[in-house]
Amino acid sequence: MKAELSRPGERGVALLLALLTMVLLTVVVVEFTFATQVGYRRAATWLLAKRAALIAEGGIILASEVLAQDYFIDPYVDSLADLWARELPPIDTGSGRLLVRIEDEQGRFNLNSLVLRSRSAQWQSYRTLLQILNLDPALVEPVGDWIDRDKQPGGNAGAEDAYYSALERPYTARNGQLQSFAELALVRGYDPMVLATLRPLVTALPLDDTKINPNTAPALVLRSLHPHLADETLVTNLIEHRRLQPFKKLEDVLKVDGMDVFGDTDQLGKLFSVASQYFRVRSTGEVDGVFQSVEALLYRENGKVYVLYQMARRGPNIVGVDLAATARIDDTSLIGVTR
Repeated sequence: MKAELSRPGERGVALLLALLTMVLLTVVVVEFTFATQVGYRRAATWLLAKRAALIAEGGIILASEVLAQDYFIDPYVDSLADLWARELPPIDTGSGRLLVRIEDEQGRFNLNSLVLRSRSAQWQSYRTLLQILNLDPALVEPVGDWIDRDKQPGGNAGAEDAYYSALERPYTARNGQLQSFAELALVRGYDPMVLATLRPLVTALPLDDTKINPNTAPALVLRSLHPHLADETLVTNLIEHRRLQPFKKLEDVLKVDGMDVFGDTDQLGKLFSVASQYFRVRSTGEVDGVFQSVEALLYRENGKVYVLYQMARRGPNIVGVDLAATARIDDTSLIGVTR
């Protein structure tokens, strides 16, 4: 028996089997180690993302408090000089960093004002804005069809259910108010380039008759509101005046050089309101290089702030910020109080 086991051929086979077994065990151990490391990193990243998301959600709470405080400072005026409009550096919360931006949505053209074609002023304003942006003015038609109640497309560029149901991935028109700017991506003709161009200038608010705040509206929006405001010099005068002194009432707008062409505040009152109720908040949380964000539409009434909608976003939704500059969450200068 021993003589048989000592044969050279059999010893070679045994050695080969031993080597194969070691190789297989090595592969199993390496694969197990790799899978464990991947699982650990995935779990660690998930945990960091959850922490960053919670910080971002806290930014919405912070923005709500800032807007509430601002109302009690001055409930009748909102401007770019207000507390909410300050561009704060990243805030060190102790668990991560928070970056928040608040923007006045009533400084933008409200697409839901296009619900009635009989409102020729709103339709003309939006057409003018599209022309200023070198976009096709016919893009007003599919938005009107998306939010109106009927099933008849308006004009050659219009689109109702018949158009959308024939797409590769069919759906139907809402035939109701746009619920958010993001929904505009579903409307015929609104490709990524058009959306990126319009994003700083238009919005979708629950009320279809919201007026524009002249203290916060971009120059391009102001130029689209009325034939008189097509004069770039007049709009430049408005921007310069509000930079030096925000408009406290409509009478102040009339005092701007050239604005007397409107005659009285009754005419201005159809276009403008110096106080705002709707604000968009972008909030980004960061923990160890992992970013999570939240975007929300807030409504403020009599000092109380309500979240109308809130959408989570992966990664940062605020860019162009110096992350090296960081403030502490307990820094009282963040809320406009001097130590």
